[in-house]
Amino acid sequence: MKTKALLIYICSLLITKTMNKNFSLLLNVVLIIAVAVLYYLHFSTCKQTCESTVQHDSTAVTKPIVLSPKEIKASKIVYVNLDVLNEKYEYIKDLSKSAKAEQQALEATYQTKAKKLQEDYSMFQQKAQQGLLSENQANTEQEALMKRKDELDQLEAKSQAMMEKIQEKTDEMNSNMKEYIKEYNKQGNYNYVFAFSEGPLSPLLLANDSLDITNDILEGLNAQYKAKKGKK
Repeated sequence: MKTKALLIYICSLLITKTMNKNFSLLLNVVLIIAVAVLYYLHFSTCKQTCESTVQHDSTAVTKPIVLSPKEIKASKIVYVNLDVLNEKYEYIKDLSKSAKAEQQALEATYQTKAKKLQEDYSMFQQKAQQGLLSENQANTEQEALMKRKDELDQLEAKSQAMMEKIQEKTDEMNSNMKEYIKEYNKQGNYNYVFAFSEGPLSPLLLANDSLDITNDILEGLNAQYKAKKGKK
């Protein structure tokens, strides 16, 4: 505002001092210069104000900074078919064979002894009700029946222990398999090795055959098991 007032004052002085025959011409020149200066001052001030306003508005609506996604190289994924391993891995075949045979033997023994115990107990009750046994005979037969019942309980415990042993061997097998795959992957450098199965609970619904490394894993596992079995 001070600049504008000074400019107007200078203009008035010039107008007063140029009251001569060229009054009209000088007046027009002075007025043109004054208008030009005022025009410049006006738009210069407006430019600063507008830029400040635009900057303020831009700050008000600035969106949060979103970082660019991390660049990840293409993943190398393969899978192992568990159905094939269960069928052709010699360790699993031997374990299943021995466990099945032992389990069948235990069940057969248990069923035979349980049936005979039930029959003898029924006969003991009949004799006792008919008074055909003395007190000593009744006590003796009852103790024999209880002993046979304990034998059945031991068979049940043995069957349970066998199942736990099978579970331990299964866990050991899974551990050996993972260790072998880790060694195998030192050259393969895969990012993921999935377990695939045709069962309804399998998390993989589709698998590309070109990603199947089952045969390599199976061959290596069987070779290790054969060597270990030969030492025993």
